[in-house]
Amino acid sequence: MKRYLESQGGFALLMVMVTILMLEIICIFFAQTRGLQTRIAANRVERLKTFYLAEAGIAHGLWRIQEDPNWRFPMDGLALGEGAYSVSFAENAPNRQIIISSRSTVRGMTSAATRTVHWLMIQPPHGSDIEEADTYLKEDDKNGVKDDKNELMLDSENNKRLRTLVRFNPGKYPFPPEFSVIAGRFSMYLYQPDKDDDFINKGIVNDSYRIHRVTNEWWPHETAWDYRNKDLHLFWTTPGGDFDPNDVEDSVTFKTMGWKSWKVTRMTRYWIENPLQNYGFIIEADTLDDNNECKFYSSKSDQVTLRPKLTIYYLDARCP
Repeated sequence: MKRYLESQGGFALLMVMVTILMLEIICIFFAQTRGLQTRIAANRVERLKTFYLAEAGIAHGLWRIQEDPNWRFPMDGLALGEGAYSVSFAENAPNRQIIISSRSTVRGMTSAATRTVHWLMIQPPHGSDIEEADTYLKEDDKNGVKDDKNELMLDSENNKRLRTLVRFNPGKYPFPPEFSVIAGRFSMYLYQPDKDDDFINKGIVNDSYRIHRVTNEWWPHETAWDYRNKDLHLFWTTPGGDFDPNDVEDSVTFKTMGWKSWKVTRMTRYWIENPLQNYGFIIEADTLDDNNECKFYSSKSDQVTLRPKLTIYYLDARCP
């Protein structure tokens, strides 16, 4: 009996040891599994960080294009959070595209993203559409219609102010079904200042010319300082054009001759969303004593490539 009990005790001890060993193996297995899951989760988090960091680079690039459509300078190693991103720009001029590429790095893990910005330049010829026209208003010729002139004019001189009116019709151009405007730029070509010495000797004209959205309908062939339609005897609510003087889209000071551009992104978006409220825009300045008369080519000018233009930069929702 004693030998029997001793053999049973040895067997029980063996079973306990086997059970402990199995428990240890199970614990090690769960520990390894949990560690693997933790590493997988951590890698997933890092991948998400790099993905969104690359998208942040794209957003930065789009902002650069919005502020300056001519921006093409690479931006390298910009730190953000736990990583960094770099952005580059490539222009595909024949297809009127700007390719923005972003690459991000977080703890050795990388991600990349691209976005294509398209652009459309609107530079209609004279008489192409009543909704696409330009003219100027002359304060000391209150009834004079200037629609047939080859130039557009600006001046801030007291009692002799000159303001320019321009209207485009984005709705007639081939934009994709779904798109979003990144930037809009209106440009005119300055070819003759009244005071040549301001440019040649001083290199500057101190007037700041502001651009506003026009708030009332006008007819190009019948528009003057007092009239928005002279033939129908329709007056501007305020002589010199109807606009909110406190709602300034952009302001530009001329320092050299050549192309002068105003940011019109907000107005461009508004016209596309509200085409029936598209009355174009007007450019004006504070009333001053100096004569700073400036001449620009109009849509009637034989300098075809130097006519006023509206360039719209946009994203096509159908493609990255």
